[in-house]
Amino acid sequence: MAANQFHGSMLQEAYTSGMNDRTNHYQMILNMYRRFHEAVVSKYDAEVEVYRIASKLELFEELFNDGVMNHVKDKLETEIALAHARRSDVKVPNLDWEKLGEPKMWR
Repeated sequence: MAANQFHGSMLQEAYTSGMNDRTNHYQMILNMYRRFHEAVVSKYDAEVEVYRIASKLELFEELFNDGVMNHVKDKLETEIALAHARRSDVKVPNLDWEKLGEPKMWR
């Protein structure tokens, strides 16, 4: 009976170890995907800001003559340059499913 108890505890340890490994594996995938999602949302927000400012600038150019409100136009041009810079700073990571042991994901 002692041999069966020893064998059973080894199986339980193997099962627990396997479950912990799988849990860690999928938590790593979830964390990586969460960072990917946050980067995509940040990139989207930066693009919305660029388009918002570009639309203001376009509307400004249509509504007002040159020289009347150059300071507003200059401010908008500065804002759009900064928005473009912020957008280019946002990096969206590539998800490498091969490294994660999930080669058939997203195909």
